[in-house]
Amino acid sequence: MGTAATREPAKGSAAPAVGAVAAWGAGLIAIALGAGVTTGDGTAWGAGLVIVTLGAGALVWGAASLARGHLVCARAGVAGALGGMLATVAALWLDPGRVSALAVASASALFIVMAMACGACLRREAGTTHPTRVAALIVAAVVVAAVVTPALASTEAGRLAPDHGGHGVIDPGHH
Repeated sequence: MGTAATREPAKGSAAPAVGAVAAWGAGLIAIALGAGVTTGDGTAWGAGLVIVTLGAGALVWGAASLARGHLVCARAGVAGALGGMLATVAALWLDPGRVSALAVASASALFIVMAMACGACLRREAGTTHPTRVAALIVAAVVVAAVVTPALASTEAGRLAPDHGGHGVIDPGHH
C-alpha cells in the first residue's frame, strides 16, 4: 500500500466513467457560458476567457481519464472543478444579464460530481478492483444529457440560436 500521493486509483470502477462524463457536461456548459460572457462589453470578458479555458480543460481531462480507465491527475481534477464553479459564479455576479443562473447551477452540480469522483479515486486503496459498471456510465450519460441540454439552451449562445422549428417541409419535387 502506497502513500496517498503515490496511490493509483483502482481501474475498472465506475468513478472514471462518471467523473469523465460529468466533466464533459460541465465543460460544454462552461464553454457556452464563457462564450456568452466574452461577447459582452468587457466587464466580465476576462472571466469569460477563464471559463472557456476551464471548460476546454474539463473536456480534455474527461477524455484522457476515460481513455486511460482511471481519473488522471485526480487532485488537479478537484482543483479544476473548484475553479470552474468559482469562475462560473463570478461570471454570473459580473454579468447577470448574459449569464444564466440555470447554466451556472447545472455546471456547478456537474463540477461537484466530477470532484466527488476524483475524491473517491483518491481515497481508494491501491490494488482494489471493482468490476466495470457499464450501467453507471449509461446512467451518468443520461443524467448529464438531461442537465446539460436545458442549461445550454439557457446560455447566451442558446438564446441567440435560430429557431429550428420553423424549417417547414421540403417538397421532394422541387430543387
